[in-house]
Amino acid sequence: MADTATAPGAADRGAGPASGADDPGDRGGLDVADRVLERIARRAVGEVDGVAPSASGGLAGLLGSGYPSVEVQHAGGRVRVLVDVASLWPRPAASVAAGVREAVARRLSELAAVRVDAVQVTVRDVVRPRPPQEARVR
Repeated sequence: MADTATAPGAADRGAGPASGADDPGDRGGLDVADRVLERIARRAVGEVDGVAPSASGGLAGLLGSGYPSVEVQHAGGRVRVLVDVASLWPRPAASVAAGVREAVARRLSELAAVRVDAVQVTVRDVVRPRPPQEARVR
């Protein structure tokens, strides 16, 4: 697979003013790196109600085994996304997964101009919400 995703139709567009294109949007293409696609998808997952917030600290953060986990596979302007999440108790896993699927597809289409063929979501864990921390007074 390539390192970048190319927006649909970008290869068909003219390369500059000499090609006769008058609209500036028709004179170039958009290449988006895999890492950028993964970050967009990860942020979209974080916007979904019922997804456990990422655990960036601790052993899981050091080993890279925390959730959400996102893998992007693409060829040209077509993308498939694999997402692993932890759901908050007592949210239904099916509705959390559906929300993740919709959010990831929408954000990648809007922000990276790629065609999302599939978003496969696996709910790997169910966790209780953390109680709010009380402020400590010294």
